[in-house]
Amino acid sequence: MTETPQNSAARGVVAPAVDVAHPAHNPFDVPRPRRNNGVIVAIVLSVAVHGIIGYYLYRAKFHPKYQDYSDVKTEATILHPPPPPPPPPPPPPPPKNLPPPPPVQPRPPAVVPMNVPTPPPLFIAPVEKPKPPPPAPPVVAAPAPPPPRATVITNPDWTSRPNADDLAKYYPERASRLNVNGRAEISCTVTAKGTLTDCSAVSEDPSDQGFGEAAMKMSHLFKMRPKTRDGAPVDGGTVRIPIRFEMPKE
Repeated sequence: MTETPQNSAARGVVAPAVDVAHPAHNPFDVPRPRRNNGVIVAIVLSVAVHGIIGYYLYRAKFHPKYQDYSDVKTEATILHPPPPPPPPPPPPPPPKNLPPPPPVQPRPPAVVPMNVPTPPPLFIAPVEKPKPPPPAPPVVAAPAPPPPRATVITNPDWTSRPNADDLAKYYPERASRLNVNGRAEISCTVTAKGTLTDCSAVSEDPSDQGFGEAAMKMSHLFKMRPKTRDGAPVDGGTVRIPIRFEMPKE
């Protein structure tokens, strides 16, 4: 049974109002959002612009480009080389029935006059040979000057010398164990600074205890005032240094 408005009113129930102009519209429904026509137009324009750009890129990159060529008729003339000239005609044959050549007449011999005087001999003066120059006197080489003799310093002015501790430090180990005394003499060259160089052992006693080697090891402890020339120190000069090694007495 269909409930009418009258029946609803009789029961005390209020029926909802009905839109007569729009029967499908319910006034209690949530209102529908309005369409934004500007957004739709912008989307359509963006799609159209992207489509145009894509079509242009496709045409620029993938669309084949054909180039028309037309055959042009070119007239060419073939030039042939000229024909070679004809060969020269052969020489004419010699004439026939020619007279023989005249005989050859021999030449008469020449008449040589007799009793022709002999020409005088041609005098040629002898050529004098140049005399060789006298031999040059032999060149006698001057004798080489003797090497400068090293100056031996007999009275050195020492500024530093080894002391007793240095003698004990450089005392030969074997001689120290055997309690042997000894001596040695060294020869050295004095530099411009007063130090000693190029030292060599001249003598040692006893010869088998190593006193000469110990004396050369002590050469760097000696220093003297060097030689001077015009007020300036110079290299050169040899000095002999006797060194005596003695064990300390207890």
